[in-house]
Amino acid sequence: MDSPDVAARVGKGTPPSARTVAPAVRRRIVGAMLVSTFMVAAEVTVISTAMPTIVARLGGFDLFTWVFGVYLLGQAVTTPIYGRLADLYGHRVVYLASASLFLVASLLCGLAWSMPSLIAFRALQGLGGGGLMPLATTIISDVSPPSERPRLFGYVSGIWGIAAILGPLIGSLCVSTVGWPFVFWINLPIGVITIALVMRNLPRQTAMRGKDRIDAVGSGLMAVGVGTAMAALIQWDTLSAGAVAILCTVAIVFLAAFAVRERKAPQPMLPAHLLRSPVIVAANASAVLCGGLMIETSAFIPTWVQGVEGRGALAAGFVVGLMTVSWTATSMSLGRLLGRLSIRTVAFVAALAVVAGSAGLLGLSSWGWPLLLMSCVPIGAGLGATSLIFIVAVQGAAAQEDRGRATSLFYFSRLIGQAVGAAAFGGVMNAGLSAGGPEMHGALRALMDPVSRGLLPAEELAQRVAALDGALFQVFAFGLAIATLLIAVAWIVPGRRDRKSSPS
Repeated sequence: MDSPDVAARVGKGTPPSARTVAPAVRRRIVGAMLVSTFMVAAEVTVISTAMPTIVARLGGFDLFTWVFGVYLLGQAVTTPIYGRLADLYGHRVVYLASASLFLVASLLCGLAWSMPSLIAFRALQGLGGGGLMPLATTIISDVSPPSERPRLFGYVSGIWGIAAILGPLIGSLCVSTVGWPFVFWINLPIGVITIALVMRNLPRQTAMRGKDRIDAVGSGLMAVGVGTAMAALIQWDTLSAGAVAILCTVAIVFLAAFAVRERKAPQPMLPAHLLRSPVIVAANASAVLCGGLMIETSAFIPTWVQGVEGRGALAAGFVVGLMTVSWTATSMSLGRLLGRLSIRTVAFVAALAVVAGSAGLLGLSSWGWPLLLMSCVPIGAGLGATSLIFIVAVQGAAAQEDRGRATSLFYFSRLIGQAVGAAAFGGVMNAGLSAGGPEMHGALRALMDPVSRGLLPAEELAQRVAALDGALFQVFAFGLAIATLLIAVAWIVPGRRDRKSSPS
């Protein structure tokens, strides 16, 4: 039977820093972390509306997808490493290093003179950004008593929805007024203020622990293995089959070597006791699944709105905005109630909401726009609740000395889910389109442009719409299968607090 109190799972007691930090100081620290979270969350969406202008200025249209992919790659490679560094050297100093690197790279991105230089600086920005999100969450946990953490994590989760809405608007405003470099430079004043608040208010929680050191060899093996695997997943459709095969082979070799190294290392990057915790295993599995579903909803639902329904980009943006508002409202509201609810129950209900919304997408051909709007609300609410409940669970299941690694592993799993989801859902989409003939891929471009769409003969338009609708039906059916797995993940969560760890 489920225990009714989530707060009890968040930790046995309040960490020393949470007991000693004054409420006013705690508010300033939490505020700084929320601003930091917004900065890194908006970084992906804020450049989306600026990319056409950037390509026009710098050229290199064939490389522009790397501007997005290399940032994600840099984050994925460094997120687990930041977690280990934070546990060894303290969350404060590692956060400051991560934020500083992110800001330097943001400055350089705005100074880029060509597409290759922008890609290089975006990679550096990803290396810095890999630590910001998990460390912000961990620092909030450090300075907050267990009873307050669910509410504050609700704010953290809600920030992602707010960033998804405001990011494209900020990008458009910068491009139309002060110029595209300010898409990156807007981070500078925000980041400097955040760093100043952290330096002034956040105490030094942890000194370097004894003889513990980061495993440089293991870190290198993991970085190369994860980096090549992510590169293959992100760019599989733009690289040759031989290049993808080489990347996958390198990834397998280095990840296998990393696994062997982890078994022998005295201080492993991913300690076995974390991977034996049912709560942490369930949280990471959920993060992978939700990462893939986030890609499905953000990429393919707008495609249906514009390509099948024939509506404009504003309508597509409205649908995505509806999901993010639902995500944000659920996260912020639920954060105030988690202390009276069980983790398993919330995870199960949230999974059912995602399944219900995903099932609704299968009926779009018959019911159209009204059903889409009704489906997006439970999808957004379910994903928001799932994200919130499992980050709370991770923070409670990990001991204080492992909290950085456990949190980084959770966000790393989400990044992996996004990369795998982009490849998997894209593959399903391409396979569905190929059924209509090899020429269908190029022919569908006219559906996305209102002018070109209006020039198509009625019969040809109907044929292309039917082909796209059929391919997207397969995408949504695959998404429903992924969503169903969230129900199984919810049952992994133990009914009582996981006693294999020692939360603080």
